[in-house]
Amino acid sequence: GFDYAYGIAVDSSGNAYVAGQTDSLDFPTSNAFRSSLGTGTCGTTLDVYPCFDAFVTKLSPLGSSVVYSTYLGGSDEDHATSIALDSAGNAYIAGYTKSTDFPVVGAYQSTYAGGNCNSSTNPIPCFESFVTKLNAAGSALAYSTYLGGSGNDLAAGIAVDSSGEAVVAGSTSSIDFPTTAGALQPRYEGGNLDAFVTKLNAAGSGAVYSTYLGGGDEDRGLAVAADLSGNAFVTGSTASGNFPVAGAFQSANAGGTCGSIVAPAPCTDAFVAQLNAAGAGL
Repeated sequence: GFDYAYGIAVDSSGNAYVAGQTDSLDFPTSNAFRSSLGTGTCGTTLDVYPCFDAFVTKLSPLGSSVVYSTYLGGSDEDHATSIALDSAGNAYIAGYTKSTDFPVVGAYQSTYAGGNCNSSTNPIPCFESFVTKLNAAGSALAYSTYLGGSGNDLAAGIAVDSSGEAVVAGSTSSIDFPTTAGALQPRYEGGNLDAFVTKLNAAGSGAVYSTYLGGGDEDRGLAVAADLSGNAFVTGSTASGNFPVAGAFQSANAGGTCGSIVAPAPCTDAFVAQLNAAGAGL
């Protein structure tokens, strides 16, 4: 079937960990948390096909053998977008799902909160972000949680700090995306999408902080990194003229008009933002 890899990480021994999505019934599995593709079908009555599952595969340093390889998902679409590692070899995977039965363990958010997206005449389930921690053997979930509100929530990047706390960045159209008290930006600013940044505690059972990050137009969080002090560095794209800036190399949006003559749209600028360890300021 179709197999797409989107994220890769390497441990200190040179093992490579890859995350992505597949609808292959014969995707190679070994020492797996789950060894078979989910039973759900997607598409339309005229074009039915297996739903994508996320996958996580660990390759040996020479790339010549599989240490473990597993499906990850529920009965609807599941997409893994990014992967990070801690010093013990646990793998942290971020992505998004439409599965109401996505596997959850010790979760900060144990239920799917997505509503219907697309249009009133053709509603489809919204995507919900997920964050999953696999044990070092790839055979069990240390924790796994949904992360999102009633709109589309698309986790795109994940990093792990020295305390084992995972920082996730993505984009959301949810006006009820879970935010925490004292967060940098507790309210949705609109414009179709805001970026978000969420830091989960080491157990995955709570949020150290969770915040929107954006202005009045479309903002997407696409990647994140963490330093030894717990600061999060986020990058992505924005079309917002009022995107929050501080100590800026470039303080104004330089984007012009893109799209077509009949459908002009604001061009996007890249952004880079550093959040403090509390997620309360830039």
